[in-house]
Amino acid sequence: MDDTKKTTKKRLKQEKKEEKQKEPDYIGHRQRLKARFLADLGKSMPDYELLELILTYSIPRRDVKPIAKELIRKYTNLVNVLVAPASDVIEDGGVSNNTAVLLSLIHACCNKICWENLESRDAPMLTNKEAIVEYCRSCIGYSNQENLLIIYLNKVGRFITKNIEQVGTIDAVMISPRDIVAKSLKNNAVSIIIAHNHPSGNNTPSNADVDMTKQLAQALDVVGIKLEDHLIITTNGYFSMREKAPYVLHPRRE
Repeated sequence: MDDTKKTTKKRLKQEKKEEKQKEPDYIGHRQRLKARFLADLGKSMPDYELLELILTYSIPRRDVKPIAKELIRKYTNLVNVLVAPASDVIEDGGVSNNTAVLLSLIHACCNKICWENLESRDAPMLTNKEAIVEYCRSCIGYSNQENLLIIYLNKVGRFITKNIEQVGTIDAVMISPRDIVAKSLKNNAVSIIIAHNHPSGNNTPSNADVDMTKQLAQALDVVGIKLEDHLIITTNGYFSMREKAPYVLHPRRE
């Protein structure tokens, strides 16, 4: 009886050892992904592999390559996956809430880095146009709907606060100059910068964009607030009214 127990115990120990040695194929693949990422911080990796590596941290016991490829297929690129609403990613990718939170967290951290780089400067914000554009792009540039971002500034051009004021349809953002004026006064702003995105990728302002800017500049001028710039943001470009159409920002006085 004792010999039988010893034999059984030895066999079970051997089976566990063999099972441990037979790791799933994706385990080795994950190690290779990490090694490739560390080699050049992911610069040579396609979007689906970067997303696959991210997913390994929230989905530890599954092959995540099919999930990564499907999300990239639906959203076109990695950036669009990261900026997509968590509820959409859960529905489209069939992933858990934890995974959706991780993806949204990465986007939020990118926003924070962009903003802190901009806010920490002693000089007025308008002296760093590139940083402003990058922050606006991080916030709204990759959305498939038009969003309006407003940045409120004090008398020396430093940041007070910011917010996304309106979310529009797929091709339009509806704004009320009166509402923007009221919130600018509430935030004690002396000037503001506004930015909205064009999901089409064309950063040329429409006639409606120009007309709205003129109306807003006029409404702000009445209460002594200056519209410093209106930026139109796309995924890979921007249009600055201050740089290319400054007359739009200067209302006519009767």
